[in-house]
Amino acid sequence: GKMQHGHMEAGGSDLYCKMLNEAVKHLKGIDLKEDFQTTIDLDINAFIPAEYILNEFQKLDIYKRIAAIENEEECDDMRAELLDRFGSLPGAVENLLQISLIRARAHRMYVEEIKGKKDGITVIMNVRADIRAENIPLVIEELGGKIKFTMKNIPTFTYKLYPTGFDKKDEEMLLETTAKIIACMEKHLML
Repeated sequence: GKMQHGHMEAGGSDLYCKMLNEAVKHLKGIDLKEDFQTTIDLDINAFIPAEYILNEFQKLDIYKRIAAIENEEECDDMRAELLDRFGSLPGAVENLLQISLIRARAHRMYVEEIKGKKDGITVIMNVRADIRAENIPLVIEELGGKIKFTMKNIPTFTYKLYPTGFDKKDEEMLLETTAKIIACMEKHLML
C-alpha cells in the first residue's frame, strides 16, 4: 500500500550482501550446500519489549544481531552488552537469546523446523540431513524414551510434554526441554 511500515533499508542491504557473497563463491567455484532456513516456533514470550529499548533502529539492530548468534560465546557477549547498555534483561529477551542459540545449534544438524506448544515439541529434519542416523536410538534412550522418531515422508522427532497449567512454568519447561533435545541430538547425531 501507500503506507510502508518498518525499516526497509536495513533489510534490503542484508539481502543484497548475502546474494553478492553467494555470487562470489559461485564464481570462485566454491561448492554451496543446499541452503535452508531453520525456523523455530515455540509458544513462549520471546521479544524485545518497547520499554527495554526505546529507539526502533537500535531495537532492529539488536534483533538482527541476536538472529546472527552462532554459539554460546556470542550469546554470552550479546547478553553482557545488553546488560551494560540497557540494564537487566527482561525474561522475554533472555528467551529470545536462548531461542537464537537453539536455532544455530539445530541448523548445524540440518533441522528445518522446531515447533513447540505446551503439550509437545516437534523437530523436523531436512531430508538430506548429514547425521549419524544409527545413533537415533541413543537419543531416544538418553531422553528416557519420551521422544519418538518417525520417517514417513520427513524425518521427525516428537516429544510429549505435560503442562502444569501455570503459564510461566510451562514456558520455562518448553524452552528447557527444547534446549535439552537439541543438545542430546547434537551429542549423538553430529558428524
